[in-house]
Amino acid sequence: MVQSIFYGLFVLLTLGTALYVALGQNLIRAAFALFFSLTGIAGLYVLLGGDFIAMIQLMVYAGGIAVLLTFGAMLTHDVEDPNDSNPLFNGFLSFVSGIGFFSLIFYVLTETTWPQKSTQFIEPTTNTIGKLLLTDYLLPFEVISFLLLIAMVGAVYFVEKGDRT
Repeated sequence: MVQSIFYGLFVLLTLGTALYVALGQNLIRAAFALFFSLTGIAGLYVLLGGDFIAMIQLMVYAGGIAVLLTFGAMLTHDVEDPNDSNPLFNGFLSFVSGIGFFSLIFYVLTETTWPQKSTQFIEPTTNTIGKLLLTDYLLPFEVISFLLLIAMVGAVYFVEKGDRT
């Protein structure tokens, strides 16, 4: 019963704020609405038992992407006028493509036989993922972290090189 209430709240949060992102005229408010929409998706992941992916959703998408969009919107010239910020918007084509996309989703959802599994307690996934990252996948994990370090050092190098000229 409590899970159903939280499910409904997260769905309302996600869909309501996503609707504002799609239809809102103010870019800054839409960026904040995107933050809450992505947070609602993280809540749905928690209800599905994906605690690790929920935390990644919060840190990477809700935190990082929303902050990036907010700074990008704040640095954009004349962001208040939607005609200047999006000159290629075509309402009719957007409406037709949206109807086609949602028709396809509706068809897939109604025609697919979904397997159902009933459990009372969902085991957390972070323990298993942590053990795998420190045993079986230690080398790929370290290689990826080293490549990310090289990319960050290269980015700092190019930024510093650009300031000198």
